[in-house]
Amino acid sequence: MRIGIIGAGGTAGKTISTYLKGKTSHEVVQLARINSKRGSSEFTYFDFSNEDWSPLGTFDVIVNCAGIIRESKYDDFHHVHVELVKTLLSNRIRLGNPRIIHISALGADKEHQIAFLRTKGIADDLLCANPDTYVLRPSILCLPQNLLVQKFKWLVFMSRILANRPIVPKGFLETRIQPVMGEDLAEVVAKLCEKGSDTPIIPIVGKDQLSFKQLLEITVGLEKKKLLPLEIPKKLIEPVTKNFISVWFPELINYDQFSLLFNDNVSNSHQMEDLLGREAESTLEFWKDEFKEIKLNDLF
Repeated sequence: MRIGIIGAGGTAGKTISTYLKGKTSHEVVQLARINSKRGSSEFTYFDFSNEDWSPLGTFDVIVNCAGIIRESKYDDFHHVHVELVKTLLSNRIRLGNPRIIHISALGADKEHQIAFLRTKGIADDLLCANPDTYVLRPSILCLPQNLLVQKFKWLVFMSRILANRPIVPKGFLETRIQPVMGEDLAEVVAKLCEKGSDTPIIPIVGKDQLSFKQLLEITVGLEKKKLLPLEIPKKLIEPVTKNFISVWFPELINYDQFSLLFNDNVSNSHQMEDLLGREAESTLEFWKDEFKEIKLNDLF
C-alpha cells in the first residue's frame, strides 16, 4: 500500500510514520507543509492550500495528522483543522480515492466553547459524512516532546523545589485524564490501513484513568510523602491567564489550554482494544521514567 501522512513532522505524525515504516512493508510518504522548516530529505513538501493535489500522486490511505494546539499569526484553528480537511475531501478523487484516517482529539465537538475542540469537531463531522473514513480521537499522547509533558515538567519542578507544595488553580487536581501510549495510536492506524472498522469514530485512550493529583504524585516521586498543594481560586487566576498571560506569554499557556485543564479527558477503550486485539497499554511507567530527572534545559 502507498500511505501518505499529512503532518508527518508533528508528534503524532512522527510516531505513526516511524511505526508504519518499521513494522509494515507499506510505502510511507511523509508529507509536510512547503513552508515548514526543511531539515530532512525524508519529507515531501507541499502547499496544502493548493486546489489541486494531483502532483502528490495516488494513495491507498491518507492519514491526516495535521493540527495545532495553539494559534499564531501564521496559523489558526479553522484553517488548519477545517479548511485543510475540506481541501483533502475535494481532492480525494485526484488522490486515487484513498481511505482517510483522521487524527482528531478526545472531546471534539462542533458545539464546544473551546475553539481547539470546536474546530476539531467540525472537521470530524465533515469527514464522517463520507465513506471509508475514520476519525481517531486520542487522549493525551505519552510522547517525550508532547505539550502536556513539557508543561507538566514545570509543575513537577516547582513542586520539588517547594517541598511538595505545588501552587495550582482550585479544581485542577480533580480533573481526570486517560493518557495513551503513542505506539498504541500508531498500531490502531496500522490496523485501519489494513482492514478498516465498522465504527467511524474511535476514542484512543490508555488503560489508566488518572486525576492530575494522582499524576503529580507519580511524577514528583512522593512515595509515602504527602502532597500539600496550595490551591488558588480559579476565578482569581482565570482573568490573569485570559487577559495577560495569553496575550503576552502564550508560549507558557493560553486561555484555551487553561480551560482544557478543567475538562475531564476520559473515554471507553473497548473499540480501540477490539481493533488491537489486546488491552490498551498502561502509561504509569512512562510518567515515572519521563520525570525521573528533570534538567533546567528540559523546561525551555
